[in-house]
Amino acid sequence: MKVSTRIYLDAGLQNMKSVFFFTFLGVLIARLGATNFQISLSNSLPPLFCALSLAFLTRQLPVTRGVFLMSGYVRQGAFLCMAFSVLLPNPIPYLMFFWSINAVSVMISSAQQPAILRKWVAPHEFPRIFSNNKIIGIVIVTIGSFTLGHFLDIFNWMFPKNYVISMLVGCFATFAGMSLIAELAPREKKKLKFTKVRPFQECDRKTWWIGLNNTGIAMVGPLFVIYHVNVLKLTNAQIAYFVVTAGILSTLLLPVARRLMERYGILKVYGVAVIGMALAIIPYGFIQSFWLLLVIQGWVGMCLAVHEVSSQTMMMNEASRHHKEMAYFSDFQLVMNLGNGVGALLAGLLIAFLPIWGCFIIIAITRILFFLTYRAEHHADPQEQLMLPMVTGGKLKDAAKL
Repeated sequence: MKVSTRIYLDAGLQNMKSVFFFTFLGVLIARLGATNFQISLSNSLPPLFCALSLAFLTRQLPVTRGVFLMSGYVRQGAFLCMAFSVLLPNPIPYLMFFWSINAVSVMISSAQQPAILRKWVAPHEFPRIFSNNKIIGIVIVTIGSFTLGHFLDIFNWMFPKNYVISMLVGCFATFAGMSLIAELAPREKKKLKFTKVRPFQECDRKTWWIGLNNTGIAMVGPLFVIYHVNVLKLTNAQIAYFVVTAGILSTLLLPVARRLMERYGILKVYGVAVIGMALAIIPYGFIQSFWLLLVIQGWVGMCLAVHEVSSQTMMMNEASRHHKEMAYFSDFQLVMNLGNGVGALLAGLLIAFLPIWGCFIIIAITRILFFLTYRAEHHADPQEQLMLPMVTGGKLKDAAKL
């Protein structure tokens, strides 16, 4: 099987996991009776445990098939425990505990996967692969969310077992995708040596800036759940339409965004996506029209897709400048996850003191200020100039076959 085929199959399966396991997980937690703080905490704990894993564990593990598989097995066990814990009398603490265990293991495979792929894929192929992966994900998330939203509503009479069935499908998908990438990992055996580590050594100014922007983006996640489920009482199908609309817009406009990256540079397109998301949420807490919310969610989802592709591309481009490549990937993911965890906690604190419309306004202003803390140089990064003309497609290396 070609490496490109494995990568795209893994992308499809991992996005199936995202749909069936995580798209409605926040909704499930809210429907189980979680408080606003618990909803925020459920968005914060997983990335914070991801950060702990990246800071002290992930960077010390060798990139081998055995390590990659072991992290996948732990992840799968945590997923299954999360799914079945929903059936317990007081499931929210158990959900959060096993979600945190999952976060520790998922960071091992997530940090190792780029290092594995760099051994098989030419550097100039990554923008194309990331863009294609995103389109595959958007199609699956769009169709899957629409179908799953209606399924959950139709079988709401068996709540919460309808959610358990969905989560078990996600468990199978993530395990299958992990197995595909594991075949690309080096098969040599290396001894595990744990020593004192110093995180953030490979972080530069741009990494911290991207992490700061991530903090702002993460602040709206729990507020969307609170507003949609607890305030507006939207159904699963209505929430699914948000994902569907964002998916359709992203599918249509992501190729355009990729061409704009080639023409104007990755950093400028990334900036438009970040500012676009921030401005869109300013009136959000005042809006109760479902159709107007649908438009805003579509725009935010499309900007988020562009943000993800551009930030991943910047990460892969910057990796060649770092002698300790695995440490760089770990530090990059560490900063991103710290941003996600801190952002969700800040949202929980805001909603405790402010009305939800005030939270959205404060967050929008904060995100714009975060973005303005970094002054890009007038000329594009020399390495970025070299990379962008090469983002024209092409084939994977001939060696990228098994």
